[in-house]
Amino acid sequence: MSANKHFFNKNILFLVAIFFILIVLARIVYSYNKVEAYKLQYAKKEAQSLKDYSMAHRKYYQNLYLDNIIPLDEETLQGLPAYSSRPISKTFSEENNFDIRVKTVSDRARNPNNSADKLEMQAINYLKANKNKEDYFDGSDEKLYQYAYALRIEQKCLVCHGEKSKAPIFIQENYDKSYDYKLGEVRGIVSIQLPKETLNAFFSHFFYSSVVYDALLLFLLFAFIMYLLYKFKSINDLLEVKVNKKTLEIQKSNENLEKLLVTDRLTHLLNRQKLIEDVALSVDSSSRHLALLNIDRFKEINDFYGHAIADKILQEIANLLDTTCKKNSSTIYKLPSDEYAIYTTQEITSKEFEKHISLVINIINETKFNIEANSIHVSISCGIASNVKPLILKADMALQKAKATRMDLNVYDNSLSVEDTIKNNIKGLALLKKAIADDNIVPHFQAIYNLKTDKIEKYECLARILKDDGTVIAPYFFLDIAMKSKLYPAVTKSIIKKSFAYFEDKEYEFSINLSIEDVLHVETVEFIMKALSEFKNPQNIVFEILESEEIENYTELEEFIHQVKAFGCKVAIDDFGSGYSNFSHIMKLHVDYLKIDASLVKNILVDENSRKITQTIVTFAHSLGLKTIAEYVEDEESLKMLQEMQSDYAQGYFIHKPSPDTVS
Repeated sequence: MSANKHFFNKNILFLVAIFFILIVLARIVYSYNKVEAYKLQYAKKEAQSLKDYSMAHRKYYQNLYLDNIIPLDEETLQGLPAYSSRPISKTFSEENNFDIRVKTVSDRARNPNNSADKLEMQAINYLKANKNKEDYFDGSDEKLYQYAYALRIEQKCLVCHGEKSKAPIFIQENYDKSYDYKLGEVRGIVSIQLPKETLNAFFSHFFYSSVVYDALLLFLLFAFIMYLLYKFKSINDLLEVKVNKKTLEIQKSNENLEKLLVTDRLTHLLNRQKLIEDVALSVDSSSRHLALLNIDRFKEINDFYGHAIADKILQEIANLLDTTCKKNSSTIYKLPSDEYAIYTTQEITSKEFEKHISLVINIINETKFNIEANSIHVSISCGIASNVKPLILKADMALQKAKATRMDLNVYDNSLSVEDTIKNNIKGLALLKKAIADDNIVPHFQAIYNLKTDKIEKYECLARILKDDGTVIAPYFFLDIAMKSKLYPAVTKSIIKKSFAYFEDKEYEFSINLSIEDVLHVETVEFIMKALSEFKNPQNIVFEILESEEIENYTELEEFIHQVKAFGCKVAIDDFGSGYSNFSHIMKLHVDYLKIDASLVKNILVDENSRKITQTIVTFAHSLGLKTIAEYVEDEESLKMLQEMQSDYAQGYFIHKPSPDTVS
């Protein structure tokens, strides 16, 4: 650790030193470029200032000659700017520290001493080519900065530089050159040449001063940083210890968090997220088996015993599964709500896995969970999938089929595939549309037995499809499709029409099933009201309504019940005790019957919970003056137990199977 720290500190110091060296070099380059820019700017500004002074001097003396204040003759000729600029420039160059030369030169000079040199000729040619330019500056020469100001022909210049014949006699006699200029032409330039050597010597002082200043400043900054690094070394060591400690704490916290993310808090089993991960990781395994287990009617247990006891049941089942499956190297998962999963990648056959799961289900079904003086029995529905993709989806499809068909265990096969389901839906939709078009939606009637009088007094009208060949299709195959395809109102209307016609001359009470969609469908309600107004014995009609989570506003339902009761009809709540039943709403709706759900009735002989809930519903109904009808009665023992519970009516295959006619 210390060797690493020493290596780290050594590298840091090296990097800091390199960083400061790079900064110094960058500052030197920056200062050099800045000084060069200043030097160029200074040279140009200095040249322009000298030009301004030279032009002012030149114009002043030109005007003296042009205005004849000074006569132009051989004696005064040397006062002309064309003559005087050269000796003045020579004297100025010798006496100024920068050896700056100021001249008036031309490419057609009358005075040979005023002839342009190479740099000056470049300037003249540039100004001739660019008539809109007044001056020229160039620093490309190794020794000189060349500045030039264009002397363009003005009207007054034409006196001496226009046509020779019109020039003053003295000029004609003494000069053969520099005639025939036009207005605006470049006659010459004011040339200012600044030697680079003298300017370099002058500006080098600023450059070196800047470099020394920057280097000193950066050195002091470097020394200060090194001091801080040394000063706070102990603090860094302390921070390192704390950071390492905190890092370990965070790592441990992350591990705990990861564990929490894949663990069910109530049962401490792995959760659905972990199941998804494990199934994905073993997707290429040659043997994969998954069972999804669901506790039947767990909501009723929750509602009846309360959440605390229901949670303990979930924990007890988790412990039971863990104990039962440990020896088989299976992993147990707690899924949301009341579901569990058992997953294994053991090299076993699907039949062996199914046999093991059947054993697990039997153990749970036969176990009585004794919690807080309550002996509670539960039953399990299970779906199994083996070596298929997607495994979880296929196991869930098998579970849903098990629950729909009231099987303890169902194994996935290709008949449950999504593709086949779609094909069956399309086939079922075509069948339904044809049945509606051909008026083949017919009612079958199932008797309702009075447990007090031992007589059949009522019938429930159940929808069927009658095919052309006489085959009868049960609602299981088409009612869901009717709901989803918006053909349900047509089914309802057909059953109402034919049931009303069948019972027109009979004294039996008969019930019609309505969904909440029927109650909310304006046309269906109008059809019902019209049919009731035309039926001679509306007091014999019972409307069975399924209360469900889809009811968002009870106002419409209450209004419908009020309307049908105005005709003398009765109302029953169907599948009461199925999981959504709301006791408080029953009192508001003013119903006449509660139909006890089949999931309770079929288990009253073997399940104490089912017996308790059924008895509670009967007692509750009687306290409100309501009658109860127990559905799914399939044996004599169940019938007798319902009589002991004081249920009013019973209905099921043991009493009467649905048929196109009533019992004769």
